[in-house]
Amino acid sequence: MKNKEILQFLKPFVVQEKKYIFLAVVLSLVSSLIGITYGYFSGLAMNFVAEKAFEIGIIILLLNLLLSILNNLFFERLSTILSTRMSFRVIENITFILFRKVLKLPTKAFEEKSSGEFINRITNDSETITDAISSLIYIAIKLLASLFIFFYVLGNSLFVALEIIVYLLGVCMLSVKFNKKLNTMQKEIRSENDLYIANVNESIRGIREVRALGINKNIIKNLKEIVTHLFQKRNNTITYENNYYAIMGSLAEVFITIVFITIIIEILLERGSYTFLIAMTYYVYNFQSLVDRFATFSTQYQKLKVSVERIYEVVANKLYPDISYGTYHNLKPVGEINFQNVTFHYHDNKNKILNGFNLNVKPNTKVAIIGKSGQGKSTIFNLLLRYFDATKGQVLLDGIPIEEYDEESLRNTISIIRQDPFLFNKSILDNFKMVNDKITLNEVRKYCKIALIDEYIMTLPQKYKTIIGEGGVNLSGGQKQRLAIARALSKNSKIILFDEATSALDNESQEKIISVMNEIAKEHTIITIAHRLSTIIDSDVIHIMEDGRIVSSGTHEKLLKENSIYQELYRNNA
Repeated sequence: MKNKEILQFLKPFVVQEKKYIFLAVVLSLVSSLIGITYGYFSGLAMNFVAEKAFEIGIIILLLNLLLSILNNLFFERLSTILSTRMSFRVIENITFILFRKVLKLPTKAFEEKSSGEFINRITNDSETITDAISSLIYIAIKLLASLFIFFYVLGNSLFVALEIIVYLLGVCMLSVKFNKKLNTMQKEIRSENDLYIANVNESIRGIREVRALGINKNIIKNLKEIVTHLFQKRNNTITYENNYYAIMGSLAEVFITIVFITIIIEILLERGSYTFLIAMTYYVYNFQSLVDRFATFSTQYQKLKVSVERIYEVVANKLYPDISYGTYHNLKPVGEINFQNVTFHYHDNKNKILNGFNLNVKPNTKVAIIGKSGQGKSTIFNLLLRYFDATKGQVLLDGIPIEEYDEESLRNTISIIRQDPFLFNKSILDNFKMVNDKITLNEVRKYCKIALIDEYIMTLPQKYKTIIGEGGVNLSGGQKQRLAIARALSKNSKIILFDEATSALDNESQEKIISVMNEIAKEHTIITIAHRLSTIIDSDVIHIMEDGRIVSSGTHEKLLKENSIYQELYRNNA
């Protein structure tokens, strides 16, 4: 990514904070100019002392002290506060835009990239950008202040001014050579860090499974290998950076020595002054400080460059396009579904999951889809939810191609209840408010009563304010499914998909949930995928899938009497 492209990417975020930046720059510039006078006044005071004008020398030093206190308490303090505030707002904006963009990525992105990589881009990469912007503003201000110093130096010694120019050119050439290799090293570290975060995240989220399988040692061993590799790369990078800093430091010492020798020679030749010599004891370190900060920034800039590239890839859709939605807004969904000669295969895999698939689901009916594993049952739900789009053919909702629906209509029309539902690490009530922030406790209880979970919740010490833990870890499988059913019902979606949603329920609870499904089917279209056929025997129609197609349909009684595939499935999974 070129420097110009980086600036174009960062410009909108920085422009938003132009008020803070302007005030911070003005205050910092004033602060820097006051700092410049410190060296001059100190040299002037010492000159008066050398001429026995002690009172004037003391007055100048006291004035210098007053300016320094004013600078510390007002200009420098406020500029730091404003710069920090600006930095926080920039990282907030970048993080929000990146997070929102990640939520728009297609399902394919989360299959090919780890969650740890996206987390790393949202958090660490955003923060790296902000740190670099703060350093860049600081350097720009110091550079302007150093320009004033340079004119002062030029007015006193042409040779010292030339030495400063040579020194700064040498620093730039050294930095350019150094940064090429550092950029490559930073990219490698980012990739390793993505893998590290992904593994830590996965291990912690799956802690129960890790313990149940007794694989702590293997998890630790695997993570140790990743960490060792990561820190080896970090160590190599730090060593390389320290070598650079050491060379820069040595170059600075040579520069300082040459400058002072030059001034002393000029004093001996009666071309210089002690005032200039004393002033340069401050100013020469100003240049050194600027170069040190520039050296640090040059390493920061390589991190910035890598981070901007990684964020830009997501924001500018370089990796994946956004999910595209249509403009059709369905205010009164009917709940009719049609699959018309649909063919589907995943990404580059040419093996067809659905092959000429046709299905018609009438409104307010209860439909079941069964079949052996790998026949494409879950793919039907994935297409209805637009996690993927059909390779060929059309999926229609109420006679309208599903791609033409806007996102709000699609999500409001269809809800899904999964075998292993995802619940947020919030209170039970807040899990419902994530769906509808205006829902009342009484409304939540109504849906929980329908899903047969209210009685249990009311036995908890905090009742509906109980925190359910990450992924609902504090609930049993059956409790999670009942809560998910209640949450889906609270959306009042016209179409409700049940993906093995009663698999964790006992027989008694399952019978009650089936009666609930029968009741809500009067006003909702229900589609169920199930292996336990006892959950779908009273469906209006049962479809049997094989090789990506529906090979037979009918009621439970009809299929049990006439269809050998159904007879076998019923014997094995009833």
